[in-house]
Amino acid sequence: MELFDVYNSNREKLNYTKERNTLLLQEEYNVGVEIWIFNNHKLLITKRSINKSHPLEWEVPGGCSLANEESQETLIREIQEEIGLNLTNKDFKLITTTLYKHQFVDIYISNIKVDLTKLKLQTQEVSDIKFVTKKEFLTITSDKKIVLSVFERYNLIKDYISKYW
Repeated sequence: MELFDVYNSNREKLNYTKERNTLLLQEEYNVGVEIWIFNNHKLLITKRSINKSHPLEWEVPGGCSLANEESQETLIREIQEEIGLNLTNKDFKLITTTLYKHQFVDIYISNIKVDLTKLKLQTQEVSDIKFVTKKEFLTITSDKKIVLSVFERYNLIKDYISKYW
C-alpha cells in the first residue's frame, strides 16, 4: 500500500496521508515530478505500459511522491525504479512547478549523458524508451500519441527548454 502526503492549495502539508488511487477532495493535493532529459539536442521519452492509464502513450519520466518524501527524492527513486537510471541531486535542476488537477508537478531538467542500452525498464510501468528530436516530439503530439498533460506542461516550458533542443 502506497501512501502520499496531502497538501492544501498553498502546498502546505496537511497532517494526514491518503492511499494511492484514493480520490482527492476539492482542497486536497499531492506532489508529482517529471524530468526532461536532453542528450545531443534530443529528449528522452518513455512509453507507458499497456496496463497503465494512457496505455502506450509517450511521456517524460516521472511519478508521484510517497509520504515523507521530498520532491528530489521522488525524482531519484522514480527514475531508478522505472528506467534503471541512477541520478544524484547534481544531475538535475528544478525549472518550475505547475498545478495539474489535484497535483503539484515539479518539472526538472537535465542534460546528463544516458546510454539507453544500459537502462533496465520496469515493464509494469514502461514499455519503451527513446531519444527524440523536437520535430519527432511534435509529430508524436500531433498524432495524439503523448500523454496530454505532458504536452500541456511542454507548452509551459518550451521557451526555457528550447536551448537544449
